[in-house]
Amino acid sequence: MRLNGKQLREARGRLGDLWGLGRPLHMTEMGRVLRLGVADPGQSIRDYERGTTKISGPVSLAIELLLSGALPPGGFRQYLRGEG
Repeated sequence: MRLNGKQLREARGRLGDLWGLGRPLHMTEMGRVLRLGVADPGQSIRDYERGTTKISGPVSLAIELLLSGALPPGGFRQYLRGEG
């Protein structure tokens, strides 16, 4: 099942908790984790959350895997703001 914008926003919060950040992932961080190949990966996340762009099946699946405990290759810290 494809995620909607509200579910994606909630997923950013849950991933921040799962990864011990004490905050939701920033939109740009989420876009980097998902390897969205655009100049501003955060803009894609904003578009998904606002509903201007539908979230694709592969992006939904990747988020579900992350929420179930999978980590991006090389870990998540390299995608965080100010790190990596």
